[in-house]
Amino acid sequence: MASQCNFKTSNEMNFSNIPDSELTLWIDLATKYLRLLGFFISAAGVVLNILSYQTVKFLGKYNSSVLLIRFLAIWDTLSIIVDGIFDLGGRFIGFHVVNVSSFVCKFFYFMNWATGFVANFQLVILVFDRFLAIKIPIWYRSNPHISFAYILSITSAAINNIITIPILYIFDLENGVCTMVGDPEFFYWYLRCMTFIVYTFAPFSLILFFNGYFIKFLWFQKKSTQNSERSIQERNMVIMLATVSISFLILTFNVALFCFIFFQIDPSTEVNASLSQLAYVVMQIPAILNSSLNFLFFYLSGKGYRCAFYKALSSYLE
Repeated sequence: MASQCNFKTSNEMNFSNIPDSELTLWIDLATKYLRLLGFFISAAGVVLNILSYQTVKFLGKYNSSVLLIRFLAIWDTLSIIVDGIFDLGGRFIGFHVVNVSSFVCKFFYFMNWATGFVANFQLVILVFDRFLAIKIPIWYRSNPHISFAYILSITSAAINNIITIPILYIFDLENGVCTMVGDPEFFYWYLRCMTFIVYTFAPFSLILFFNGYFIKFLWFQKKSTQNSERSIQERNMVIMLATVSISFLILTFNVALFCFIFFQIDPSTEVNASLSQLAYVVMQIPAILNSSLNFLFFYLSGKGYRCAFYKALSSYLE
């Protein structure tokens, strides 16, 4: 997500040994090239998510896990297109898409937050689906879960979009610039709550819990003498999801950490205004990485996924 950290507080950052003009120049230069880096990561992320979407078709039987991985690829792609391609890429070339019109301003920030929320909870649903497969395997294998996966995904998307509706009232054009309008104290409180609870804490806690169970499962699998094809496939899927989940925990923690640090920046001075823009980008990079790297983690940690990718590649090269 973008713009969560762009808040004012009473503190200022002081670099008394360096002239303000020189410091501002270096900060702006770092910001510019970090935007370019974010754009390239986003472009690569779009390609990787397309590969992920296509690869799961060759995993074998179409089931809820395949469906949820494809949903995750879709939402991650939307998130990085908004945050990385249009936002960071546009700002790098000096085009602020949010300033085009009032509608674009509101819609952009709505999508900016909503896609990040939905993508994070889509991963939670995917991990939860695997948790059910391990916890109650007989029930899971004897019941079709495609409809259940659809219901969970649609419900999650609807709830997260409803939670994000106030964004339409928070942002608007003011003197040709898209910015927060209205009561700043309430909006700061709301945005902070959304950042730390909906984007970070809730999915972080759930995925941490499920991963604890996955580690326990893998430990018992290692000690077990059962080596059926089904158990091996189950273990490979769990390892694959655990790898993706751990990367999610690390990257979302960094997003929250950078937000907490840069909440302290007051952009009322020239130097701090530049620092605020740098904070915006620094916070964006791990968020974009979080939505871009799933294919690589799936590929590196899942033997079945690698086989599916080779099948997909062969089918498109024929």
